[in-house]
Amino acid sequence: MIRLLLILFFLKSLIAVHLVFGADELSHELILESKEPIIYEDDNTTITAKDDASLRGKEFLLLADQISWNRTTGEAIATGSVSLTKNNSRLLADQINLWTETGNFIAKNSKGGTPPKFFIADEIERNGSVETYRNAKVYMSEPGFLEPNFRTRLYTSDDNASTFKIAPSQLRIGNVLVGVLPGYSGKKRSGLWGLNSVVKIGKDSTLGWYGESSLRYNWKDLTASTKINYYQERGILLSPQLKLTQTWGNGFSNSQLNGSWVYDQADQLGRDARGLLFSRNRGHAHFRNTSRTRDRWRSATLIEWESDSEIIRDFRRSFFYSNQWNQSHSELSYEGDGYTISVFGRWQAHDHESTVEQLPLLNLDFGPRRLPVLGLHQSSTLTYANLTQRNHFGQKKLKFQRLNAGYKLERPIHLTRGLTLTPSAAFLAQDFDLGTSASKTYFDELGLDLHSSLHQSIPYNNETWEISEILHTMNFSVGFRNTERLSGPGSIDVVKVFPVVDDLNLAPLDLLDHRNSEAVFDKKLIRFGWQNLFLGKWDDRSRTLLSMNTFYDMHKRHKGDNPTMDSLYSDISIHPSHWFSLSMRQKTDIKTGKNFRKSYGLNFKDGRFQGASISYLSYLDFNNYSYFSGWKRLNEKLNSSISALYDLDKNFLTYWRGRLEYKTSGSWVWDFSITQRKGTRKENNTEWSVGLSLAGFKLNTLAEPDGLSSIYSM
Repeated sequence: MIRLLLILFFLKSLIAVHLVFGADELSHELILESKEPIIYEDDNTTITAKDDASLRGKEFLLLADQISWNRTTGEAIATGSVSLTKNNSRLLADQINLWTETGNFIAKNSKGGTPPKFFIADEIERNGSVETYRNAKVYMSEPGFLEPNFRTRLYTSDDNASTFKIAPSQLRIGNVLVGVLPGYSGKKRSGLWGLNSVVKIGKDSTLGWYGESSLRYNWKDLTASTKINYYQERGILLSPQLKLTQTWGNGFSNSQLNGSWVYDQADQLGRDARGLLFSRNRGHAHFRNTSRTRDRWRSATLIEWESDSEIIRDFRRSFFYSNQWNQSHSELSYEGDGYTISVFGRWQAHDHESTVEQLPLLNLDFGPRRLPVLGLHQSSTLTYANLTQRNHFGQKKLKFQRLNAGYKLERPIHLTRGLTLTPSAAFLAQDFDLGTSASKTYFDELGLDLHSSLHQSIPYNNETWEISEILHTMNFSVGFRNTERLSGPGSIDVVKVFPVVDDLNLAPLDLLDHRNSEAVFDKKLIRFGWQNLFLGKWDDRSRTLLSMNTFYDMHKRHKGDNPTMDSLYSDISIHPSHWFSLSMRQKTDIKTGKNFRKSYGLNFKDGRFQGASISYLSYLDFNNYSYFSGWKRLNEKLNSSISALYDLDKNFLTYWRGRLEYKTSGSWVWDFSITQRKGTRKENNTEWSVGLSLAGFKLNTLAEPDGLSSIYSM
């Protein structure tokens, strides 16, 4: 498998150096020049130029000590320090025979390429769409002491047929032979990027000294990578990853599989979150897929299995911030004309995390659909769930079935232009089967919404910010909901397996929005909303300049003991340009001052030389952090980045990372990094590493801030 990957990688290197002197028709307006007088021979059929001769066409430039051009055949013979240039490709040779009308050529003792790719060949021949290299050496960059290259007797490529054929080849690092590749032929594919490899050594204060080697391969829709870590005190960690992205006329599919496995050789393995001893065979496997077919069918799957609660923290520490709460679920849905059907399942993939399984959860949603009478619109929902609660040993603690049925009628009334009044009435029935007993609860809800929509076009022109016109849309809304329990014990009296947790986002408004929740409460609620959107236009394209959503929920205590709050929720995003953005999100209880969520972010980037991100995050009084991340290209070879997470309550850096990346004159990249974490029992550690990677087609890793990706999702 690795041999095949190496073949494909270096074939891409060769494919990429095609000179693009295609068989397209060249202009007959040719200019032949030289320092010495031009010689006309054979009744002016042959024209010869000597001493710094040049033949210039519409799309090429030929330079040589001497150029002879035959007007009848269109053949130009260039000898002595020959150079042929077209677009960004250049060919140097002792002799080149070029047919100016077809673009065909034969080059002797040649070298050149398209930067940064470089080749050396005894002969290169172009005939129509077919290009042939004989006795060729292909480099990823300019030849050097450690520059990877391969050497082959014969390579042929057909642009029209998108095929290639290569004879057996030698794979070398500089002049050192490292492998032999067999002959191979097949189809050329767009997106064949090749291989990237990394070798790294470092030390972790928790895991000790380690060595790391990784290999990544990209080919069109497929990305495959494998990382091997050797820990002196813990053993070998193997971490494979596969990504597959496919698109078709009316759909797409994105899949990703990653995992790790280690035979842990530590003397003291420790215990997991349940107090059980770790197994020496430890690992994890995560799979996710999202697909859409024919604009109707959609599927989403997420499977996250881990052998123990600490495998991520112990060996894949950089994954921890985005893998603290694991889930395994799958959904298949069909979107029809005015209705949606979905089948959902959630299960406990491992034992060390308590989960509420839903096997299955069925949803049928209809509407809103206009009725033929009185301008009414109807919506309905029907859900069935088979629920099982498991503890962190995988044991079943509670099992029951739940059926929810809801129906809603609403009547939009257009009072005047941009002003709509919508009264509504909804009904929800909940039926719980606990096995030994049953419970039925019924709710109704009366609602009234007033919406006012405005829009205007603002004539504004600013070339610096690339804005030629601004469109502003604004919406004011007032919504009232009165939800009452008609009969039954009520959700608060029914055994609930889903814990009632604080909602960090905008709470549901309508009764039917609770169709998959066991906790439905009586309430009287007035919601005020104000939404703004500014769109900027430039060169027939538009982008969002500002988006603002603000809602204020004012509750009136209703019968029962369920808690109420008056919450203010705001979400603001400002993007005046591509290199600057500001985002703010906040939810607060006005009555008590309780903070549910505060997150602010400021981002700068020019896409090439530097970028920075500053964020603040606080929620539920458990977190109070500021985060900074920045990167800068110091010169064409040296890049730097730094990121830090500061705990404002404890006044110390709970996480920071610094990195330098140096690109050699060839295809190799050195990187130096140091990372420190502290503040928790499992994460107090310092790690440093020195790495050497084969750059190849590797993108600049410092083009975006690295570190805690979960900060940006808050």
